[in-house]
Amino acid sequence: MKVGYVSPMSIAAVNGGLRTQALMTTKHITSFGVEAKLISPWDDMKAMNLDLVHVFGASIENVGIVDQVKAMGLPLALSPVFFSNRKAAFIKRALKMERLSSAFGSGIRSDFSVKTELCSKADVVIPNTSAEADLIRDGFSIPNDKIQVVPNGVEQKFAEAQPQLFIDTYGLKDFVLFAGQAGAKRKNVIKLLEVASDLDSPVVVIGSFYKDEYGEKCRTLAEEADNVTLIETLDHDSELFASAYAASSVFVLPSQFETPGIAAMEAALAGSKIVITEKGGTKDYFDGYAEFINPDSSKSLLSGIKKALEKESSDTLKNHIFKNYSWQRVAELTANQYKRILA
Repeated sequence: MKVGYVSPMSIAAVNGGLRTQALMTTKHITSFGVEAKLISPWDDMKAMNLDLVHVFGASIENVGIVDQVKAMGLPLALSPVFFSNRKAAFIKRALKMERLSSAFGSGIRSDFSVKTELCSKADVVIPNTSAEADLIRDGFSIPNDKIQVVPNGVEQKFAEAQPQLFIDTYGLKDFVLFAGQAGAKRKNVIKLLEVASDLDSPVVVIGSFYKDEYGEKCRTLAEEADNVTLIETLDHDSELFASAYAASSVFVLPSQFETPGIAAMEAALAGSKIVITEKGGTKDYFDGYAEFINPDSSKSLLSGIKKALEKESSDTLKNHIFKNYSWQRVAELTANQYKRILA
């Protein structure tokens, strides 16, 4: 089975979860009878003799390629990588109003409308969490039998991470850690920096801030707190990055939402305790194992971190993630969906 893979061009500039999901899926899916072909804008897709196309991201960048895939008569798998803090009923109403206004020739399309169109054209829609699936079904009115949840995965190498390299390099251990796209407002690092001075533990933020108002405010908060260390983005594949996870006591993702937060899964494999947003489907992966926080509440975040710091270390979450969320398992489940729509 020859499958073409499409991702938005933006992943070339943003090394985030979408890029990781696409690369890890295509890397491991070859073990399950799939010949993976990464499609670039320069390729002649018609000459590739594909059996199926898998698109990552229900974004406006992918509208054109999806139309071409359908025009060629190829089956389409779509990983929307979507979440909204809006309720499904709100999304449904917004789409109805947009359809009504379009009758008067407004020509304006919302992000919800684009995502609905792409999900409607797919033969299978593959969300990462049950919360994402619920929004797609109830907000976009996509038939339930077209939606198949396949979880995100994590590289199992993080289970072997050792703390000493980071301790030797920075002189820090047993700290509260954030690692990721620190400059992205959705990641809500500013909330962590606002409560940092109320913590007795060091706080480490690994990630780059943009040179904008938000980034400047975050840097100022970090400078004002005497227990915060800012570290520019580290190579995700480096031993030092993995060592940071292992050297931390608690890993925090205070994001507005996560689906589900690959960095938290990596940190959990390395033995860190997890504090994570309650929004976006994180409970599919971490329920019963992590402290969940309201990302809009500093009080909730501070309480969650303090509870996690007081917990005894345990391998329970590490073993749970290792057993259930390998990229091999994700690839196998994804390949099964290809076979289903090709049957």
